[in-house]
Amino acid sequence: MARPKNADGQRTRQAILDAALDLFADKGFFGTSLRDVAAAVGVRESALYNYFAGKDALFDALLVAHQTTQTERLTSLVEAPISDGRTLLEQLAVGTLEGFVEPREQKLFRILMSDGVRLAKAGRINLYERMATGRDRLHGILRRLIREGWLRPGDPQLIGIAFISPLIMWRQLHAIDADLPMIRNPRAYARQHVDQFLQGAAAPSAPRPRAPRGTRARASKPVTRPARTGRPSR
Repeated sequence: MARPKNADGQRTRQAILDAALDLFADKGFFGTSLRDVAAAVGVRESALYNYFAGKDALFDALLVAHQTTQTERLTSLVEAPISDGRTLLEQLAVGTLEGFVEPREQKLFRILMSDGVRLAKAGRINLYERMATGRDRLHGILRRLIREGWLRPGDPQLIGIAFISPLIMWRQLHAIDADLPMIRNPRAYARQHVDQFLQGAAAPSAPRPRAPRGTRARASKPVTRPARTGRPSR
């Protein structure tokens, strides 16, 4: 079978992206030169310009690849019928955490935390726009949950912040290797997060998350107070 046209060029482009991701994550965007990237790939620095206009364009291409990955990850959840809102939110939370620990995602997150804000404030990348795909997909899922009666009516943007923020916090703690139960057992954390989220966001008619067995037992046990025998004598 003949090789696809420009297969070598596609492989070289991907090798450049891979090398840039590794170097940016290790040395920082500002600490990495195009010469460093070219040396890691084994090509001349001038050859990089056949694929990218410069270092900013190279970093932007990494963000575009991240957008594509996010879109693929969320497409099935966006398009599938919703048989149970709680289950969908658990799948979304678990899938988000699983995505966070993928090696490429961890490297990109380190770059964004160290240099992303600086690049965005300087106008060298549009970080808000590049992060829009995942954000828009999340809002789409939340709109469906509201429309189909699983969540109470509200602003999908604010509801999205309430849902995603604890997951972002988990990502930050994972990035610094925090030795915490929530990091060691992400699935349990995702379930607990969805339980807590639905305490405030679930529609009144939607099934409420069940309390843990011990909590239900304590809640059902009547509280016995000592009988009052009158005012104590002075």
